[in-house]
Amino acid sequence: MKGKFAYIALETTTILICLLLAADLYAQVSDVSHIAFSSKRDGNYDIYMMDINGENLQNLTNSPTHEFKPAFSPNGQRMAYVSSRHDGYLEIYVMNLNTKVSHRLTHHPKHDANPAWSPDGRWIAFDSNREGTYNIYKIEPNGANLQQLTHERDNYNPAWSPDGQSIAFAANEANNIDIYVMNADGGKLKRLTRQEQAETVPTWSSNGKQIAFSTGLLGNRDIYIMNADGTNVRRLTHHPSKDGSPAWFPNNQLILFGAKWEENSDIYLIDVDGNNRRRLTRHPAVDKDPTWVPAGSLSVSPSPEKLITQWSRLKQSVGD
Repeated sequence: MKGKFAYIALETTTILICLLLAADLYAQVSDVSHIAFSSKRDGNYDIYMMDINGENLQNLTNSPTHEFKPAFSPNGQRMAYVSSRHDGYLEIYVMNLNTKVSHRLTHHPKHDANPAWSPDGRWIAFDSNREGTYNIYKIEPNGANLQQLTHERDNYNPAWSPDGQSIAFAANEANNIDIYVMNADGGKLKRLTRQEQAETVPTWSSNGKQIAFSTGLLGNRDIYIMNADGTNVRRLTHHPSKDGSPAWFPNNQLILFGAKWEENSDIYLIDVDGNNRRRLTRHPAVDKDPTWVPAGSLSVSPSPEKLITQWSRLKQSVGD
């Protein structure tokens, strides 16, 4: 009898170990860093996804027209992007990443571009010239409740703050492009930069304390970082090519960007102190618009076959 109880205890321990291994495997898969970007490697712009080390490339869109500017919902289940597939005008589309089925979000005979999800997933901000000049709008992901947030000058490239209370964007006033910030309802507009060169494509750090952007401050376009209130502007990249479309890594220590530092336009990764630059893509076609992919779209539980294999091996090792 004592031996039987010992065997049951051993079997129970084995099950617990197996479950722990399964949980550990799930955590490892969930934490894998992936990026998405636009690339012209198949003749027209499509959206691709790959591991942070440049492996396991996947084509998420496959249309004879251009698809670019990917933006992911906070839970990682949907992707907004820009395409001209129906009428030649740029429109916003939303893809279900599980089914790869897209629906058209905007319907207007003007250009709608640069989608950005709100942190709570309830809104998608974008810019559009449907009223003549470019302005910032927001709309629910099902296409309802369109709201115009800006009404003066050209405004584009919206970026939500992590708390969802503010939207940063670029604005062109008297041929001078600067970064502005406003409340999520369009109120309390504030100008953050005051330079003679163009500042574009703002993006917030995940803690909301800093904003990265690209600018031609010193004659060539580089990536800069500033505090969220516009103070302490500092240069991150130093290269005579055009560096653009910065995207913060969730740990606030790394930034993705697109650049032509070598012979091709590729995706790069750099530390926020400007050191340790890494080239992530190496293709003769243009790669641009990088962004991080939330882990929710990639989390995969261990398969039954994997669990059975682990269980069998554990039982065998215990029996030995």
